[in-house]
Amino acid sequence: MWWRMLWILIACWLLSAHFLRYEQITFAIPFALAPLALLFRSLYLLRLLQIVLFISVFTVWGVTAFETVQIRLEQETPWLRLSFIMIAVMLFTLGAIMCVNGILRIRKQKFSWGRSSLR
Repeated sequence: MWWRMLWILIACWLLSAHFLRYEQITFAIPFALAPLALLFRSLYLLRLLQIVLFISVFTVWGVTAFETVQIRLEQETPWLRLSFIMIAVMLFTLGAIMCVNGILRIRKQKFSWGRSSLR
């Protein structure tokens, strides 16, 4: 289970680093602290983390990929490697979303006896 948490941590910190690059501290700090939701046994917090990561795939990485590829095309510089890197980052973030599902499944099995602490 630790590797799933590490995957989510890296995905959130990549988003945080992206916002720090553009000096948007108000977005960077929440993404840097978002993996703390893994410490709580709240179903709602983990689903919120999933939703935020899913939305960021399109609103952050998708927009950034489109804009940077367009800039490269206008400057007539190589753009194909950049597009592959951005696709890899988007797939990595989607993988982090799947890791949240794995964490939820493991926690549900672990706490299936008696009263469940997942709410």
